[in-house]
Amino acid sequence: MQLILLVEDDEKIAANVTLRLREEGFGVVAFRNAEDALAYVRDAKNVQPDMALLDVRLPGMSGVDLVRVAGEVMPPSIVMSGEATMAETVEAIRLGVHDFIDKPFSRERLLRSVRNCLDHASLRMQVRELRAQGQEIVGRSDAVKSLRAAIEKVAPTDARVLIRGESGTGKELVANAIHRLSRRASRTFVKLNCAAIPSHLIEDELFGHARGAFTDAKTAKRGLFEEADGGTLFLDEIGDMELALQARLLRVVEDGRVRRVGETTDRVVDVRVLAATHRDVESLAQDGRFREDLFFRLASVPLHVPALRERRDDVPLLFTTFLQRFCARGQRSALSVDPAVHAALQRYDWPGNVRELRNLAERLSVFATDPLTVDQLPSSVLTPGVSESGIVRIDEGAPVMPLRAFKAQCEKEYIESVLRRTQWNVSRAAQLLDLQRTYLHEKIAALGITRPE
Repeated sequence: MQLILLVEDDEKIAANVTLRLREEGFGVVAFRNAEDALAYVRDAKNVQPDMALLDVRLPGMSGVDLVRVAGEVMPPSIVMSGEATMAETVEAIRLGVHDFIDKPFSRERLLRSVRNCLDHASLRMQVRELRAQGQEIVGRSDAVKSLRAAIEKVAPTDARVLIRGESGTGKELVANAIHRLSRRASRTFVKLNCAAIPSHLIEDELFGHARGAFTDAKTAKRGLFEEADGGTLFLDEIGDMELALQARLLRVVEDGRVRRVGETTDRVVDVRVLAATHRDVESLAQDGRFREDLFFRLASVPLHVPALRERRDDVPLLFTTFLQRFCARGQRSALSVDPAVHAALQRYDWPGNVRELRNLAERLSVFATDPLTVDQLPSSVLTPGVSESGIVRIDEGAPVMPLRAFKAQCEKEYIESVLRRTQWNVSRAAQLLDLQRTYLHEKIAALGITRPE
Protein backbone atom coordinates (compact mmCIF):
# COMPACT_ATOMS: atom_id res chain seq x y z
CA MET A 1 0.00 0.00 0.00
CA GLN A 2 1.39 3.42 -0.98
CA LEU A 3 1.63 5.94 1.86
CA ILE A 4 0.79 9.63 1.39
CA LEU A 5 1.92 12.38 3.77
CA LEU A 6 -0.84 15.01 4.22
CA VAL A 7 -0.05 18.38 5.81
CA GLU A 8 -3.23 20.47 6.13
CA ASP A 9 -4.36 22.66 9.05
CA ASP A 10 -8.02 22.86 7.99
CA GLU A 11 -9.76 19.95 9.72
CA LYS A 12 -12.60 19.64 7.20
CA ILE A 13 -10.31 19.66 4.18
CA ALA A 14 -7.92 17.21 5.85
CA ALA A 15 -10.76 14.83 6.71
CA ASN A 16 -12.23 15.05 3.20
CA VAL A 17 -8.88 14.44 1.45
CA THR A 18 -8.03 11.58 3.81
CA LEU A 19 -11.38 9.90 3.13
CA ARG A 20 -10.99 10.20 -0.65
CA LEU A 21 -7.46 8.80 -0.60
CA ARG A 22 -8.32 5.87 1.66
CA GLU A 23 -11.31 4.98 -0.54
CA GLU A 24 -8.77 4.53 -3.38
CA GLY A 25 -6.59 2.21 -1.28
CA PHE A 26 -3.89 4.70 -0.22
CA GLY A 27 -2.50 4.96 3.28
CA VAL A 28 -2.48 8.45 4.83
CA VAL A 29 -0.42 9.96 7.63
CA ALA A 30 -1.70 13.46 8.43
CA PHE A 31 -0.25 16.45 10.29
CA ARG A 32 -1.65 19.90 11.13
CA ASN A 33 1.70 21.71 10.78
CA ALA A 34 4.93 21.45 8.81
CA GLU A 35 7.19 21.11 11.87
CA ASP A 36 5.62 17.79 12.93
CA ALA A 37 5.71 16.53 9.34
CA LEU A 38 9.42 17.43 9.09
CA ALA A 39 10.18 15.48 12.27
CA TYR A 40 8.32 12.47 10.84
CA VAL A 41 10.20 12.31 7.52
CA ARG A 42 13.55 12.88 9.25
CA ASP A 43 13.02 9.93 11.60
CA ALA A 44 14.46 6.88 9.81
CA LYS A 45 12.44 4.54 12.04
CA ASN A 46 9.16 5.73 10.52
CA VAL A 47 7.63 4.27 7.37
CA GLN A 48 8.58 6.83 4.77
CA PRO A 49 5.78 8.24 2.57
CA ASP A 50 5.77 7.76 -1.21
CA MET A 51 4.57 11.33 -1.78
CA ALA A 52 3.23 14.38 0.05
CA LEU A 53 0.19 16.67 -0.21
CA LEU A 54 1.02 20.07 1.29
CA ASP A 55 -0.99 23.16 2.04
CA VAL A 56 0.88 26.43 1.48
CA ARG A 57 -0.63 28.41 4.35
CA LEU A 58 0.21 26.63 7.60
CA PRO A 59 0.79 27.83 11.17
CA GLY A 60 4.54 28.43 11.44
CA MET A 61 6.55 26.96 8.57
CA SER A 62 4.79 27.01 5.17
CA GLY A 63 4.41 24.03 2.88
CA VAL A 64 7.01 25.44 0.45
CA ASP A 65 9.41 26.02 3.37
CA LEU A 66 8.92 22.38 4.36
CA VAL A 67 10.01 21.19 0.91
CA ARG A 68 13.10 23.42 1.03
CA VAL A 69 14.15 22.53 4.59
CA ALA A 70 13.53 18.79 4.29
CA GLY A 71 15.66 18.58 1.14
CA GLU A 72 16.42 15.04 -0.04
CA VAL A 73 14.33 13.34 2.66
CA MET A 74 11.19 15.01 1.31
CA PRO A 75 9.17 12.75 -1.03
CA PRO A 76 7.73 14.07 -4.34
CA SER A 77 5.15 16.68 -3.40
CA ILE A 78 1.93 18.30 -4.57
CA VAL A 79 0.99 21.75 -3.24
CA MET A 80 -2.64 22.53 -2.42
CA SER A 81 -3.43 26.24 -2.32
CA GLY A 82 -5.91 28.86 -3.30
CA GLU A 83 -3.73 31.81 -2.38
CA ALA A 84 -0.10 31.09 -3.22
CA THR A 85 1.90 34.18 -4.20
CA MET A 86 3.92 34.33 -7.41
CA ALA A 87 7.14 34.20 -5.37
CA GLU A 88 5.96 31.05 -3.59
CA THR A 89 4.93 29.46 -6.88
CA VAL A 90 8.32 30.16 -8.47
CA GLU A 91 10.15 28.87 -5.41
CA ALA A 92 8.07 25.68 -5.34
CA ILE A 93 8.79 25.01 -9.03
CA ARG A 94 12.51 25.58 -8.42
CA LEU A 95 12.39 23.07 -5.58
CA GLY A 96 10.82 20.46 -7.88
CA VAL A 97 7.21 20.35 -6.63
CA HIS A 98 5.34 18.00 -8.95
CA ASP A 99 2.00 19.84 -9.22
CA PHE A 100 -0.25 22.62 -7.88
CA ILE A 101 -3.91 22.02 -7.02
CA ASP A 102 -6.07 25.11 -6.60
CA LYS A 103 -8.63 25.00 -3.82
CA PRO A 104 -11.41 24.03 -4.02
CA PHE A 105 -10.61 20.96 -6.15
CA SER A 106 -12.65 18.00 -7.33
CA ARG A 107 -12.11 14.38 -6.36
CA GLU A 108 -11.08 13.57 -9.95
CA ARG A 109 -8.52 16.41 -10.04
CA LEU A 110 -6.99 15.26 -6.75
CA LEU A 111 -6.72 11.59 -7.69
CA ARG A 112 -5.36 12.29 -11.18
CA SER A 113 -2.60 14.47 -9.76
CA VAL A 114 -1.78 11.96 -7.02
CA ARG A 115 -1.50 9.04 -9.46
CA ASN A 116 0.66 11.06 -11.87
CA CYS A 117 2.95 12.06 -9.02
CA LEU A 118 3.28 8.48 -7.79
CA ASP A 119 3.99 7.19 -11.30
CA HIS A 120 6.67 9.84 -11.78
CA ALA A 121 8.20 9.05 -8.40
CA SER A 122 8.24 5.34 -9.20
CA LEU A 123 10.11 5.92 -12.45
CA ARG A 124 12.67 8.17 -10.76
CA MET A 125 13.19 5.62 -7.99
CA GLN A 126 13.82 2.85 -10.50
CA VAL A 127 16.30 5.03 -12.39
CA ARG A 128 18.21 5.72 -9.16
CA GLU A 129 18.23 2.04 -8.22
CA LEU A 130 19.45 1.00 -11.65
CA ARG A 131 22.26 3.56 -11.52
CA ALA A 132 23.24 2.45 -8.02
CA GLN A 133 23.39 -1.17 -9.11
CA GLY A 134 25.34 -0.34 -12.27
CA GLN A 135 22.62 -2.17 -14.17
CA GLU A 136 22.77 -1.32 -17.88
CA ILE A 137 19.91 -3.50 -19.14
CA VAL A 138 17.03 -1.29 -18.10
CA GLY A 139 13.55 -2.76 -17.85
CA ARG A 140 10.99 -4.42 -15.63
CA SER A 141 9.01 -6.45 -18.20
CA ASP A 142 8.84 -10.24 -18.07
CA ALA A 143 10.95 -10.45 -21.25
CA VAL A 144 13.78 -8.45 -19.69
CA LYS A 145 13.55 -10.33 -16.40
CA SER A 146 13.93 -13.62 -18.30
CA LEU A 147 16.91 -12.21 -20.22
CA ARG A 148 18.62 -11.10 -17.01
CA ALA A 149 18.02 -14.50 -15.45
CA ALA A 150 19.58 -16.23 -18.46
CA ILE A 151 22.60 -13.90 -18.33
CA GLU A 152 23.13 -14.63 -14.64
CA LYS A 153 23.11 -18.38 -15.34
CA VAL A 154 25.41 -18.41 -18.36
CA ALA A 155 27.86 -15.67 -17.30
CA PRO A 156 29.83 -17.66 -14.68
CA THR A 157 30.47 -20.47 -17.19
CA ASP A 158 32.86 -20.47 -20.16
CA ALA A 159 30.11 -21.40 -22.62
CA ARG A 160 30.12 -19.63 -25.97
CA VAL A 161 27.00 -17.50 -26.42
CA LEU A 162 25.26 -16.38 -29.60
CA ILE A 163 23.23 -13.23 -28.89
CA ARG A 164 20.41 -12.75 -31.36
CA GLY A 165 18.05 -9.85 -31.88
CA GLU A 166 17.11 -7.00 -34.17
CA SER A 167 19.41 -4.04 -34.72
CA GLY A 168 19.28 -1.57 -31.85
CA THR A 169 17.96 -3.98 -29.21
CA GLY A 170 21.10 -3.84 -27.05
CA LYS A 171 23.04 -6.99 -27.95
CA GLU A 172 26.32 -5.34 -27.00
CA LEU A 173 24.91 -4.50 -23.54
CA VAL A 174 24.12 -8.20 -23.09
CA ALA A 175 27.68 -9.13 -24.03
CA ASN A 176 29.02 -6.55 -21.58
CA ALA A 177 26.80 -7.94 -18.82
CA ILE A 178 27.96 -11.51 -19.47
CA HIS A 179 31.61 -10.47 -19.26
CA ARG A 180 31.03 -8.31 -16.17
CA LEU A 181 29.39 -11.21 -14.29
CA SER A 182 31.92 -13.83 -15.44
CA ARG A 183 35.10 -15.10 -13.82
CA ARG A 184 36.97 -13.16 -16.52
CA ALA A 185 35.56 -9.79 -15.41
CA SER A 186 38.98 -8.51 -14.29
CA ARG A 187 40.53 -9.36 -17.66
CA THR A 188 40.22 -7.71 -21.07
CA PHE A 189 36.92 -7.35 -22.90
CA VAL A 190 37.59 -6.85 -26.63
CA LYS A 191 34.92 -5.95 -29.20
CA LEU A 192 34.90 -6.18 -33.00
CA ASN A 193 32.04 -5.22 -35.30
CA CYS A 194 32.42 -7.53 -38.29
CA ALA A 195 30.13 -5.36 -40.41
CA ALA A 196 32.02 -2.12 -39.77
CA ILE A 197 35.46 -3.22 -41.01
CA PRO A 198 36.29 -4.16 -44.62
CA SER A 199 36.50 -7.93 -45.02
CA HIS A 200 40.15 -7.87 -46.12
CA LEU A 201 41.12 -6.11 -42.85
CA ILE A 202 39.17 -8.30 -40.42
CA GLU A 203 41.67 -11.16 -40.68
CA ASP A 204 44.51 -8.84 -39.71
CA GLU A 205 42.43 -7.42 -36.82
CA LEU A 206 41.56 -10.85 -35.45
CA PHE A 207 44.83 -12.72 -35.91
CA GLY A 208 47.51 -10.04 -36.26
CA HIS A 209 50.51 -10.23 -38.56
CA ALA A 210 54.25 -10.85 -38.56
CA ARG A 211 56.77 -8.23 -39.53
CA GLY A 212 57.12 -8.14 -43.31
CA ALA A 213 53.96 -10.16 -43.90
CA PHE A 214 52.92 -7.51 -46.45
CA THR A 215 54.20 -4.20 -47.79
CA ASP A 216 53.18 -1.94 -44.88
CA ALA A 217 53.88 -4.51 -42.13
CA LYS A 218 56.99 -2.80 -40.75
CA THR A 219 56.42 -4.18 -37.27
CA ALA A 220 54.68 -7.25 -35.86
CA LYS A 221 51.13 -6.79 -34.60
CA ARG A 222 49.07 -8.79 -32.12
CA GLY A 223 45.53 -9.66 -33.17
CA LEU A 224 42.41 -9.27 -31.06
CA PHE A 225 42.50 -12.92 -30.01
CA GLU A 226 45.89 -12.37 -28.41
CA GLU A 227 44.76 -9.09 -26.83
CA ALA A 228 41.75 -10.88 -25.32
CA ASP A 229 43.84 -13.76 -23.94
CA GLY A 230 42.38 -14.67 -20.55
CA GLY A 231 39.35 -12.49 -21.20
CA THR A 232 36.41 -12.21 -23.61
CA LEU A 233 36.18 -11.44 -27.33
CA PHE A 234 32.84 -10.13 -28.60
CA LEU A 235 32.22 -10.53 -32.34
CA ASP A 236 29.28 -8.34 -33.30
CA GLU A 237 27.35 -8.96 -36.54
CA ILE A 238 29.06 -12.32 -37.06
CA GLY A 239 26.58 -13.10 -39.85
CA ASP A 240 28.40 -10.62 -42.13
CA MET A 241 31.73 -12.47 -41.97
CA GLU A 242 33.04 -14.01 -45.23
CA LEU A 243 33.23 -17.80 -45.61
CA ALA A 244 37.03 -17.93 -45.94
CA LEU A 245 37.45 -16.08 -42.66
CA GLN A 246 34.81 -18.25 -41.00
CA ALA A 247 37.05 -21.29 -41.63
CA ARG A 248 39.96 -19.66 -39.80
CA LEU A 249 37.68 -18.56 -36.97
CA LEU A 250 36.32 -22.10 -36.61
CA ARG A 251 39.83 -23.46 -36.07
CA VAL A 252 40.57 -20.96 -33.29
CA VAL A 253 37.24 -21.63 -31.60
CA GLU A 254 37.84 -25.39 -31.72
CA ASP A 255 41.44 -25.67 -30.47
CA GLY A 256 42.32 -22.26 -29.05
CA ARG A 257 45.26 -21.78 -31.42
CA VAL A 258 45.79 -18.62 -33.44
CA ARG A 259 48.33 -17.95 -36.19
CA ARG A 260 49.39 -14.46 -37.24
CA VAL A 261 49.34 -13.59 -40.94
CA GLY A 262 52.81 -14.37 -42.33
CA GLU A 263 53.81 -16.81 -39.55
CA THR A 264 54.06 -20.61 -39.61
CA THR A 265 53.62 -21.35 -35.92
CA ASP A 266 50.54 -21.19 -33.71
CA ARG A 267 50.04 -19.38 -30.43
CA VAL A 268 47.77 -20.78 -27.72
CA VAL A 269 45.13 -18.40 -26.40
CA ASP A 270 42.44 -18.72 -23.73
CA VAL A 271 39.54 -16.63 -24.98
CA ARG A 272 35.82 -16.84 -24.37
CA VAL A 273 34.01 -15.96 -27.60
CA LEU A 274 30.66 -14.16 -27.56
CA ALA A 275 28.98 -13.48 -30.90
CA ALA A 276 25.94 -11.48 -31.96
CA THR A 277 23.86 -11.12 -35.10
CA HIS A 278 20.56 -9.69 -36.32
CA ARG A 279 20.49 -12.13 -39.24
CA ASP A 280 18.77 -15.52 -39.54
CA VAL A 281 21.98 -17.56 -39.36
CA GLU A 282 20.17 -20.89 -39.90
CA SER A 283 18.86 -19.66 -43.26
CA LEU A 284 22.32 -18.37 -44.17
CA ALA A 285 23.76 -21.81 -43.36
CA GLN A 286 21.15 -23.55 -45.52
CA ASP A 287 22.02 -21.21 -48.40
CA GLY A 288 25.73 -21.94 -47.96
CA ARG A 289 26.55 -18.40 -46.82
CA PHE A 290 27.47 -19.36 -43.26
CA ARG A 291 29.31 -22.43 -42.04
CA GLU A 292 26.95 -24.70 -40.18
CA ASP A 293 29.75 -26.14 -38.05
CA LEU A 294 30.79 -22.63 -36.96
CA PHE A 295 27.18 -21.80 -36.11
CA PHE A 296 26.93 -24.81 -33.79
CA ARG A 297 30.26 -23.93 -32.15
CA LEU A 298 29.24 -20.33 -31.50
CA ALA A 299 25.66 -21.04 -30.45
CA SER A 300 26.39 -23.33 -27.50
CA VAL A 301 23.97 -21.08 -25.61
CA PRO A 302 21.65 -18.91 -27.74
CA LEU A 303 20.16 -15.79 -26.15
CA HIS A 304 17.33 -13.76 -27.67
CA VAL A 305 17.19 -10.02 -26.99
CA PRO A 306 13.55 -8.90 -27.35
CA ALA A 307 12.57 -6.05 -29.65
CA LEU A 308 11.24 -2.94 -27.93
CA ARG A 309 7.73 -3.54 -29.30
CA GLU A 310 7.80 -6.86 -27.37
CA ARG A 311 8.42 -5.01 -24.10
CA ARG A 312 6.30 -1.85 -24.38
CA ASP A 313 5.93 -1.61 -20.59
CA ASP A 314 9.65 -0.74 -20.43
CA VAL A 315 9.34 2.29 -22.72
CA PRO A 316 8.52 4.92 -20.01
CA LEU A 317 11.39 3.78 -17.77
CA LEU A 318 13.86 3.62 -20.67
CA PHE A 319 12.81 7.03 -21.95
CA THR A 320 13.02 8.63 -18.50
CA THR A 321 16.47 7.09 -17.94
CA PHE A 322 17.84 8.34 -21.26
CA LEU A 323 16.22 11.79 -20.97
CA GLN A 324 17.59 12.42 -17.47
CA ARG A 325 21.02 11.17 -18.50
CA PHE A 326 21.21 13.48 -21.53
CA CYS A 327 19.84 16.47 -19.61
CA ALA A 328 22.53 15.96 -16.96
CA ARG A 329 25.20 15.60 -19.62
CA GLY A 330 24.03 18.85 -21.24
CA GLN A 331 24.00 20.55 -17.81
CA ARG A 332 20.28 21.12 -18.12
CA SER A 333 17.64 20.66 -15.41
CA ALA A 334 15.68 17.43 -15.68
CA LEU A 335 12.57 17.75 -17.83
CA SER A 336 9.17 16.81 -16.45
CA VAL A 337 7.18 14.58 -18.82
CA ASP A 338 3.44 14.69 -19.42
CA PRO A 339 1.96 11.18 -18.88
CA ALA A 340 0.41 11.40 -22.35
CA VAL A 341 3.95 11.37 -23.78
CA HIS A 342 4.64 7.96 -22.24
CA ALA A 343 1.34 6.64 -23.61
CA ALA A 344 2.22 7.89 -27.13
CA LEU A 345 5.69 6.35 -26.95
CA GLN A 346 4.23 3.00 -25.87
CA ARG A 347 1.89 2.93 -28.88
CA TYR A 348 4.76 3.35 -31.35
CA ASP A 349 6.40 0.18 -32.75
CA TRP A 350 10.05 1.40 -32.59
CA PRO A 351 11.56 -0.22 -35.72
CA GLY A 352 14.96 1.07 -34.54
CA ASN A 353 14.35 -0.39 -31.07
CA VAL A 354 16.15 1.00 -28.01
CA ARG A 355 18.69 2.82 -30.16
CA GLU A 356 15.89 4.82 -31.79
CA LEU A 357 14.33 5.64 -28.41
CA ARG A 358 17.72 6.73 -27.08
CA ASN A 359 18.29 9.02 -30.06
CA LEU A 360 14.85 10.58 -29.57
CA ALA A 361 15.58 11.24 -25.89
CA GLU A 362 18.89 12.88 -26.79
CA ARG A 363 17.19 15.13 -29.37
CA LEU A 364 14.45 16.16 -26.93
CA SER A 365 16.99 16.87 -24.18
CA VAL A 366 18.28 19.64 -26.48
CA PHE A 367 15.15 21.02 -28.13
CA ALA A 368 12.22 20.23 -25.81
CA THR A 369 10.69 22.74 -23.44
CA ASP A 370 9.54 21.99 -19.91
CA PRO A 371 7.16 20.27 -19.48
CA LEU A 372 7.64 17.85 -22.36
CA THR A 373 4.27 17.39 -24.06
CA VAL A 374 2.95 15.24 -26.90
CA ASP A 375 3.03 18.08 -29.42
CA GLN A 376 6.84 18.14 -29.14
CA LEU A 377 7.20 14.54 -30.34
CA PRO A 378 8.16 13.95 -33.99
CA SER A 379 5.55 13.09 -36.59
CA SER A 380 7.01 9.62 -37.18
CA VAL A 381 6.24 8.65 -33.58
CA LEU A 382 2.76 10.17 -33.37
CA THR A 383 1.64 9.00 -36.81
CA PRO A 384 3.24 5.69 -37.89
CA GLY A 385 4.02 5.73 -41.58
CA VAL A 386 4.77 9.45 -41.71
CA SER A 387 8.31 10.01 -42.93
CA GLU A 388 10.71 11.45 -40.38
CA SER A 389 12.07 13.70 -43.11
CA GLY A 390 8.77 15.59 -43.23
CA ILE A 391 8.44 18.60 -40.91
CA VAL A 392 4.71 19.26 -41.22
CA ARG A 393 2.26 16.53 -40.17
CA ILE A 394 -0.99 16.87 -42.15
CA ASP A 395 -4.09 14.98 -41.12
CA GLU A 396 -5.80 13.50 -44.18
CA GLY A 397 -9.14 14.54 -42.71
CA ALA A 398 -8.12 18.18 -42.27
CA PRO A 399 -10.20 20.71 -44.22
CA VAL A 400 -8.71 22.11 -47.42
CA MET A 401 -7.84 25.81 -47.22
CA PRO A 402 -6.28 28.37 -49.56
CA LEU A 403 -2.53 27.90 -49.93
CA ARG A 404 -1.83 31.39 -48.57
CA ALA A 405 -3.74 30.64 -45.36
CA PHE A 406 -1.99 27.27 -45.01
CA LYS A 407 1.45 28.87 -45.42
CA ALA A 408 0.63 31.51 -42.79
CA GLN A 409 -0.57 28.85 -40.34
CA CYS A 410 2.55 26.74 -40.86
CA GLU A 411 4.76 29.80 -40.44
CA LYS A 412 2.99 30.75 -37.23
CA GLU A 413 3.23 27.26 -35.72
CA TYR A 414 6.90 26.91 -36.62
CA ILE A 415 7.88 30.29 -35.17
CA GLU A 416 5.93 29.51 -31.98
CA SER A 417 7.79 26.17 -31.74
CA VAL A 418 11.19 27.87 -32.00
CA LEU A 419 10.17 30.53 -29.47
CA ARG A 420 9.15 27.80 -27.00
CA ARG A 421 12.50 26.06 -27.47
CA THR A 422 14.34 29.31 -26.69
CA GLN A 423 12.12 30.12 -23.69
CA TRP A 424 10.66 33.02 -25.77
CA ASN A 425 14.07 34.64 -26.22
CA VAL A 426 13.39 36.54 -29.46
CA SER A 427 17.05 37.34 -30.14
CA ARG A 428 18.05 33.69 -29.86
CA ALA A 429 15.05 32.59 -31.96
CA ALA A 430 16.02 35.11 -34.65
CA GLN A 431 19.52 33.61 -34.77
CA LEU A 432 18.11 30.09 -35.19
CA LEU A 433 15.67 31.25 -37.88
CA ASP A 434 18.38 33.31 -39.63
CA LEU A 435 16.22 36.44 -39.46
CA GLN A 436 16.77 40.00 -38.29
CA ARG A 437 15.40 40.47 -34.77
CA THR A 438 13.28 43.45 -35.81
CA TYR A 439 11.81 41.46 -38.71
CA LEU A 440 10.97 38.59 -36.38
CA HIS A 441 9.16 41.03 -34.06
CA GLU A 442 7.15 42.20 -37.07
CA LYS A 443 6.27 38.59 -38.03
CA ILE A 444 5.20 37.81 -34.46
CA ALA A 445 2.86 40.79 -34.47
CA ALA A 446 1.53 40.12 -37.98
CA LEU A 447 0.81 36.45 -37.25
CA GLY A 448 -0.83 37.22 -33.92
CA ILE A 449 1.67 35.22 -31.85
CA THR A 450 1.38 35.95 -28.13
CA ARG A 451 3.53 34.71 -25.32
CA PRO A 452 1.55 32.59 -22.81
CA GLU A 453 1.32 33.96 -19.30
